[in-house]
Amino acid sequence: MLLGGDIGWKEAPRRQRYSEVMEAWEWFLTEHKAPRNSIRRLIEDSWRRSVGQGVDPFRGAAPLMQREEDLQGLHRRNRELASAAKPIAAQAKRFLAESGTIMVITDPGGVIMHTEGDAATRGAAREIHLAPGGDWSEASVGTNAIGTALAVRGPVQIHAAEHFCEGIKQWTCSATVIEDPFDGEVRGIVDISGLKSTFDPHCLALAVATAGRITECLRQASLERRARLLEATVGRFYGRQSDALMVFDHQGRIVKANEEASSALRARGVELHEGGPLVVLRDNHLVDLEGQRLDSFDEDRVVPVVEGGDRLGTLLVLPVARQTGGSAAPRQQRQPSSPFEGILRASPSLATQVEKAERLADLPAPVLLQGETGVGKEVFARAIHDSGQYSDKPFVALNCGSLQRDLLSTELFGYAEGAFTGARRGGMPGKLEAADGGTLFLDEIGEMPLDLQPHLLRVLQEGEFYRLGENRPRKVRFRLLAATNRDLRQEVSEERFRMDLFYRLSVVTLTLPPLRERRNDIAPLARTFADQIAESYGLAPKSLSEDLVRALERYDWPGNIRELHNAIEAMMLMSGDDTLGTEALPEEYRAQPGGACDDPSGSHSGLLKSGERDLIVEAIRSAGGNLTRATRSLGIAKSTLYLKLKRFGIDPNAYRTPSGSVHSAGQYGRG
Repeated sequence: MLLGGDIGWKEAPRRQRYSEVMEAWEWFLTEHKAPRNSIRRLIEDSWRRSVGQGVDPFRGAAPLMQREEDLQGLHRRNRELASAAKPIAAQAKRFLAESGTIMVITDPGGVIMHTEGDAATRGAAREIHLAPGGDWSEASVGTNAIGTALAVRGPVQIHAAEHFCEGIKQWTCSATVIEDPFDGEVRGIVDISGLKSTFDPHCLALAVATAGRITECLRQASLERRARLLEATVGRFYGRQSDALMVFDHQGRIVKANEEASSALRARGVELHEGGPLVVLRDNHLVDLEGQRLDSFDEDRVVPVVEGGDRLGTLLVLPVARQTGGSAAPRQQRQPSSPFEGILRASPSLATQVEKAERLADLPAPVLLQGETGVGKEVFARAIHDSGQYSDKPFVALNCGSLQRDLLSTELFGYAEGAFTGARRGGMPGKLEAADGGTLFLDEIGEMPLDLQPHLLRVLQEGEFYRLGENRPRKVRFRLLAATNRDLRQEVSEERFRMDLFYRLSVVTLTLPPLRERRNDIAPLARTFADQIAESYGLAPKSLSEDLVRALERYDWPGNIRELHNAIEAMMLMSGDDTLGTEALPEEYRAQPGGACDDPSGSHSGLLKSGERDLIVEAIRSAGGNLTRATRSLGIAKSTLYLKLKRFGIDPNAYRTPSGSVHSAGQYGRG
């Protein structure tokens, strides 16, 4: 790797006498150029930039954030970087202490977020504001490793008098950029600093290695967030679909789009491709990489995807362009006779529930949908909405298990201007107002905090509510559909759910059977998913072998329809054959006892007997449902635990106690 972008190893700091570089600096301040061959080209270029930006060469310290709330905001904006970098910096603490140096992590602008290392050196560093909140960009403090690394987008080492400002010439520092693992953008800086006596060329190698480790941590975290994002939105991409949908990650990068979205974009002159050129900005504009605005959207078309208080990304619902002329013929699609037509119901148990739902569709009565995770409760709710008198009105969904209490309250009821620090000017309407005249779908209603339940009950009884921070009631009218994978009667008996709200919600209850009880639907579902996935990704159609179909029908699918869809998607993406066979099954369905490829006599019981499921259940039970504590006792990462919960069909909510708090339970609570 090169030092300083196009600066090679030969340009590393030379062990010149301090006085020689000081003489060159003094000459430069007078003549605006350094004596020939007196300093490195990297340093002279940086000194020129420093002068051009009006930096005071006699400055003694960097600018420093004075307000605690500004520093807190810095960490909030860069929480992913902080989460990835802090543990790595802490691991180097002992080594750094022995060398008399400190490690510094900054944001993309060169403002320090975290320092670690030798205590005495950290004390000296605070005198020049080489500490959290210090701004070490070249525009603020001239030539230094942090600011110069940002300027040249590469690793640099600045020693002693090479610094531009007089007050920091007693220091030596080595820094490089931390790059985004996907688009290469600068996410921050790693710097190793100490007093000039600690100069060591190997400090730069340590900075480069550390930046690489942080980038890898960012990559792993981003992949996990993307997986959770797709898990949270996958239900929108199958079943009856007319909306143009695009999913973006939390940084606005395209993750997934359906065919309708691709067509809508082509109508705007934009050809979508993998890793495409689109981002969603916070002000609801769609732009390309050059910043050219492609379209703007109303707020109700830009749906945040939030889980456990963490915004995973954004679902964008594009208006589908209408054909007004030209030679291209619109794509012909058979219109279903009923929104329920897309729900396969070969099994009598599901067919009975569909018949009930069709009779209820035109009635305003609340409906409670019960069923295990992944059985398709939201798909059912949408079919009820689309079949009834509210079909031309909004369908607004909110997952009560994916948000912390305060966030759920503001999402549901909205807030007034000035209700809290950071509240949007003019306030913000909640989901109740968004659903006015239409349907409100509250998924995982059993997760709603007990103290919020009477407020929802009042809305259902009186048809009015208060935004947070308001004293004037607002009127609202909607049809309520709710869903849960819990036994609400049991929740009521254990005083975790209000009895009056339960009876208000459950005027009519529909129970959706798990996939293992409707095995006749597995094969047609699998074939439907294969066709939809091929169209979504632009793949050639693939058929399913009879052996694979039989294997799929033998498996119990603890994650139900969602798990089946994910398995088919994995096979479609990874197999290069025209026909999917059992060899295409993901490893977890082939290698485990009781997996899909096992003899049917083994069924899923062999998997249960392996002992791993029992071990996980016991850990969650001992932790009172707290997944963070459970992962510590098991000695595995939380992401690994999520996968095992899904694989074994474990619902962590079943083991929650008042002293436990289920983390990210919403990931397993959506229908």
